[in-house]
Amino acid sequence: MSRPELVTLRTFLSVYRTGGVAKAADSLGISQPAVSQHLRALEESVGRPLFARAGRGIAPTEAGHVLAAQVCGPIDALEGAVGVLRPDGPGHDGRPVFFGAPADLLAGYALKRLAPLLAQGTVVRCRTGLSPDLTAALLRDELDAALVTKIEGAPVKQLYLVHSHDEEFVLVGRRGEAEFEPGAHAAVRGFVGYSQDMPMARRYFRTCWGIAPPAPVLTVADMRAVVSAVAAGAGLAVVPRYLAQEAIDAGALSLLHRSREPVTNPIYLGARRGREHAPGVRALFSRLTGHS
Repeated sequence: MSRPELVTLRTFLSVYRTGGVAKAADSLGISQPAVSQHLRALEESVGRPLFARAGRGIAPTEAGHVLAAQVCGPIDALEGAVGVLRPDGPGHDGRPVFFGAPADLLAGYALKRLAPLLAQGTVVRCRTGLSPDLTAALLRDELDAALVTKIEGAPVKQLYLVHSHDEEFVLVGRRGEAEFEPGAHAAVRGFVGYSQDMPMARRYFRTCWGIAPPAPVLTVADMRAVVSAVAAGAGLAVVPRYLAQEAIDAGALSLLHRSREPVTNPIYLGARRGREHAPGVRALFSRLTGHS
């Protein structure tokens, strides 16, 4: 079935249910001539009149009744399927909220805070990725909300951003590693990074020493895997403290440097402007930022 046929069937069903062309036009948000055109096209397609004049209005013919009985279920089901994805009410009546976050933030921070929403009937569909990709997905309406860092060059005016929390960065190595100080000998100690640019290490090195970090010998886009790699002896890394603290307490990792002041990175919950007012999105903001 082609898209035009679906449009004409939807118009037919609206006329059938409202009892008139004018009411159907108001219901569908189209003009009366457009409704009449859809009906003529459908009647030409089926080869039978679907409505007949009845006083000042119209009434379904027998063929109209038969067609309505055949199409009402499928048309309503299609309308319902589209309604599930509409952004004006995600999180209610089974409509999902599409939420994104880096994999480590999702696992280590977000999920335990989102769990109470599920008991309240909110439906959440999660997606993982890097902050630039998640930001782009927000702007394309592929996501309703996402945990991100502020991205250089991102169109911030198009985003609704609320501070969620700060993550503290620490420089770690496997148990027994010597403390780290930059210098010629430090270049031989490989680094493990979240990406080639190593934004966490870059922030840490610039804050503590005013220099860029060494290039990574291993990159993996999941900080939990970075922590595991460091514990296995793959190299050193700058990681969020909350992901490394358990391994530090267990003796599997060692802090290799102590900065004078904590090196932190702000995390924001973002949505495309206008989308933040949807009920399910407001619920996410309340749980993850304390703002609704």
